[in-house]
Amino acid sequence: MTASEPDRTPADRSVYERLALHLPNDIGIGSALITMVEPHVGQEYEYNRWYEDDHFFSGAMHGPWVYAGRRWVAPRALRDLRPVVDEPAFEPPDAGCYISLYWSTPGHEDDTERWSFLAMAEALMPHGRGFPQRDHVYTAFHHYRFGVVRPNSGPMKPHLALNHPFAGLVVEVVDAATVADQDDLEQWLARDHLPSVLLGSPAVMCLAFAPREFAQGRIEQPGTPPVAPTAKVGQRLCLLWFLEQDPAEVFPDAFASHHNALAAHPKASLALSAPFIPTIPGTDAYVDQLR
Repeated sequence: MTASEPDRTPADRSVYERLALHLPNDIGIGSALITMVEPHVGQEYEYNRWYEDDHFFSGAMHGPWVYAGRRWVAPRALRDLRPVVDEPAFEPPDAGCYISLYWSTPGHEDDTERWSFLAMAEALMPHGRGFPQRDHVYTAFHHYRFGVVRPNSGPMKPHLALNHPFAGLVVEVVDAATVADQDDLEQWLARDHLPSVLLGSPAVMCLAFAPREFAQGRIEQPGTPPVAPTAKVGQRLCLLWFLEQDPAEVFPDAFASHHNALAAHPKASLALSAPFIPTIPGTDAYVDQLR
């Protein structure tokens, strides 16, 4: 506003002006959309092109407060490395060829989900911009809980994870025995366990997220597969490990002691440990390796 421009009330401002002034505008991770998807057999190329050319942007990155996003892929050889667990987070446990991660700013968790819901339900799906030949394997909005960065990693900070060219990602789902145990599990991971695991590890950081229930409900429309209700809210953590090496070279050996510690913990269980590599935008790299 210039000195000659008359004062205006908030109602006089355009929606874009109101968004620019919609605080807080702090730097950091407030929430994450974590969505792991399995394209139907025979639809892999079509799915990859739809998601990369359209949905990555129109369904997420177009949204206000979403400031970072990245896609990752798990070819068959990587999915075969997933350890067998007693109670897997989903069935079959080798599902989930693709995963996309999106960060949104602190204080706008509900705003981000509301935008996403409306964009999907009213601006995209009714106009044929969905892709029904896919299944949501693990999809939920998550609260950011904490991040542990390996010592001597320079100025690296958690909110930069999706911008840095990491060579790999390991996605883990860890469940507390009960809802009452989650706080103790988080403290053990953040203060005792993860800092020691990261020392000498190929992972530069590990970020922890807690899934939240869908506040906007579920989209039930032809043209989009249903997303299951969020499981084990208040009892589950999703750990994202960002690796500076190809996970094919270091997984699962580099995570063996970590998995053993989880197995020995009286109030924690591993429900998923899945390595991924980044997709290469503008290509169909790895699609021919999914099956």
